[in-house]
Amino acid sequence: MQTTETLQAQAGQESVLALAPRRHHKMNRRKRNEYIMGWVFIAPLTIGFLLFTAVPLVLAIYYSFTSYDLFSPPQWIGLANFAEIFAGDTDWYMRSLLNALIYTIGVPLGAAISLVIAAMLCNISRGSTVLRMIFYIPTICGSVAITFIWQWMFASHYGILWEFLESLGFQLTNAFGFLDEERFMSSMIFMGLWAGVGGSLLLFYSSLQNISHDLYDAAALDGANGFQKFWHITMPGVSPVLFYVLLTGIVGSFQAFTQFQVMTGDVISEYSVMPVWWIYRYITGEWGYRYGLASAMGLLLGLILIVISAVQFIASKYWVKY
Repeated sequence: MQTTETLQAQAGQESVLALAPRRHHKMNRRKRNEYIMGWVFIAPLTIGFLLFTAVPLVLAIYYSFTSYDLFSPPQWIGLANFAEIFAGDTDWYMRSLLNALIYTIGVPLGAAISLVIAAMLCNISRGSTVLRMIFYIPTICGSVAITFIWQWMFASHYGILWEFLESLGFQLTNAFGFLDEERFMSSMIFMGLWAGVGGSLLLFYSSLQNISHDLYDAAALDGANGFQKFWHITMPGVSPVLFYVLLTGIVGSFQAFTQFQVMTGDVISEYSVMPVWWIYRYITGEWGYRYGLASAMGLLLGLILIVISAVQFIASKYWVKY
């Protein structure tokens, strides 16, 4: 015969087994609720990515192999759009890529200026916050507003820069202009430096603050000069930020559009045309709503940016120190 203790133990085990499925059921329901809430939180970003990135990209790839004018069904033409690009029938598209490459000169130049100013601000005990704010103000202004301001400053005869040079004794003629063909891109680079230095400056400033001063003290004890400290301590310390600034800056330079359109008054020329601006002309119907050709140009530009970014990532293994 079973004792009272044995019967009670068996009853306890049965009760535990009876409760186990319920507990397991509660845990599954809790996890399911967590999954649902997770999807709810990421739904806006996911939907936005699908509607404005993934779906347009797939359609652009398809349209690049078709002849499509928005008013009739797409007609498959294979690689004809790409052949037209490389055959030069699209006039200035290749020239726009060259202009974009020239415009990227301002990226390393701006990074160098930002780094120098950031290093100077790190050595200022008072007023550093105010100066950083002043440098950063152009970054938060709209590109259209900035372009209108510099359009007025670059203007001939009554522009601020024109009057400034005349006050220094320069005899300027009607043949001189900051926005003339031979000086247009250098003027745009100068405007880009003024507008973009502030953002890079804050990144470099934060990066410099994270470099330990003990490294500089140890280098001083070893007899290192200023250049050696900069090259062996400062540059490795800010190299991740420098890589980020160069990568995003070059990609942004190839996608520049608004400031060039506004600066020229939407009058395109060989010296001012940029890739996105040229693609925009085909999309808006100025040359017949050639969506297929515009998609091919966009894909080519995207591939160029992918190659440039891949080269930068490969090269970063040799000079970026994390």
